[in-house]
Amino acid sequence: MMLNTAQYPVVATVADRLGYGLLLLLSLAVSMTYLPIMEGGQVAGMALAGLWHKLIVALFGLLLFLSLLGEKPEIPPFFKTIGMLFALFLLVWLALGAFFPAKDFRDEVRMTFIPLCAIWVGWRMKMDERRLTLLAGVFTIGVVMVGLAVVFMQGNGFSIRDYFADQKNALGPMLATAAVFCMGMVINAKGKTAVPMVLLGLALSALCVLLILTIRARAALLAVAVVLSLMLFRRFKSRYTLLSFWVAILLVVAVFMLLPHSMKQYVHQSLFSGFTVGDVTSGRMERNYQAISIWAQHPLLGNLMNAKEIGVVHNYPLWQLFRFGLLGALPMLLIYIFLLVKDIKELFALRTVSVMAVGFYALLIAYVVSFFEYTFPFGPGTSTVVSFIFFGVALKSSSKTENTLDVNLSMDNNNGI
Repeated sequence: MMLNTAQYPVVATVADRLGYGLLLLLSLAVSMTYLPIMEGGQVAGMALAGLWHKLIVALFGLLLFLSLLGEKPEIPPFFKTIGMLFALFLLVWLALGAFFPAKDFRDEVRMTFIPLCAIWVGWRMKMDERRLTLLAGVFTIGVVMVGLAVVFMQGNGFSIRDYFADQKNALGPMLATAAVFCMGMVINAKGKTAVPMVLLGLALSALCVLLILTIRARAALLAVAVVLSLMLFRRFKSRYTLLSFWVAILLVVAVFMLLPHSMKQYVHQSLFSGFTVGDVTSGRMERNYQAISIWAQHPLLGNLMNAKEIGVVHNYPLWQLFRFGLLGALPMLLIYIFLLVKDIKELFALRTVSVMAVGFYALLIAYVVSFFEYTFPFGPGTSTVVSFIFFGVALKSSSKTENTLDVNLSMDNNNGI
């Protein structure tokens, strides 16, 4: 239910400014969740982490409430489709809960519901390039600070160790997302501030990648490599598309070959240190094969009837199919596929890489990681909520651009052009 504040411009202005301020706080708070002081199982740290999560829930709840204020918008087909898919999702899970009362499905519902709300919040937020750049900057600073704290408090600085704390699997994708934001700032730098913006963006992006290497978040490293390459390709491609692609590949290879030996060794240690020969996946591929085998035997209900223990399967679609079978996993996978297809369509419809469209690339980070982790792209919420908010902002910007193009074409036709 929308609360109309259009008749009260002062209230609408206050709500807009308050919402943006809360969004800045949220972007900083979600990164601070992974500070070393909140990890390690100590009582004080656990208590602080509990309070911090309540703060994040309160901030997000207020943002969701404020997103319901203002003029009633025309709901685009995207949200109608998502609403129907989520309704199907709830019906299926209610049925599963009735047939399998020993199973607790609340986490699955919550983990899917929060990102969808985040898209709505981003879509409803009034945003321009200045606001979005500041928001991305605050998020990046917070993530980099946490990354440095993890590296120096849990490790020996910028040196490779065999194992970092578990938060690397959440912090790594956040660093990758920050690197994407910074590269967006570099690509769109213009005017008098172009040179300092390019230098700052490149420095922060490189620092994010270095932190990813140090904490050994390999899925995040692959994600940032794929997405940054796509961004650069989309920005600098010409009509000679195939030639541009191969030139970009050759440039990447040449840059790597020209790196000092110490840096190449650093990258090699980050990727392969501590693993036995032939098993750089830490046994994950073996679990994937087992999950495929079990699901093939019970395609409709998966492991619901069998309760076979094989460990966690580090691939989101396969993890859902293994646990719940096609009947239980299909509603989640429909949402998963719908969002991915929408993101890719919007990416290839872009005329250029713009600041307002950086959310499309940010969401792609979470999707690449989802092939190597079992909770992404929807969770943990503290890792992905900012990406989904940026995706909502990008959707709103894209729809405005389409409307502007339609108006311009209509004017041209009326003028006989």
